[in-house]
Amino acid sequence: MKLASLKSGRDGRLVVVHKALNSCVSVTEIAPTLQSALDNWSKCEPLLRETYLALEANKISFETFDPSTCASPLPRAFHWVDGSA
Repeated sequence: MKLASLKSGRDGRLVVVHKALNSCVSVTEIAPTLQSALDNWSKCEPLLRETYLALEANKISFETFDPSTCASPLPRAFHWVDGSA
C-alpha cells in the first residue's frame, strides 16, 4: 500500500497511490492527513488497504498522481529534536 501527502493546507491531504505511481484517490473521509491515519492506525489501516485494493483493481474513480504535488509525508512534526548535542 502506498500513501502520500499532497500539498493542501498546513498538514497536507492524504491520498492512496496506485503502485504504478500514475493515479491516486483522496481518502480524507478515512483520515484527512497521514498523521491522523497514524494516530488512529488500527481503525484506518483496514479502510486504507481496502481503498488501495479497489484502486489497484480499477474499481473506484481516481485522479492523476503527480509526484511534484507531494508534500513531505509528515509536514509538521509534533516535536523538535536537536541533533547537535
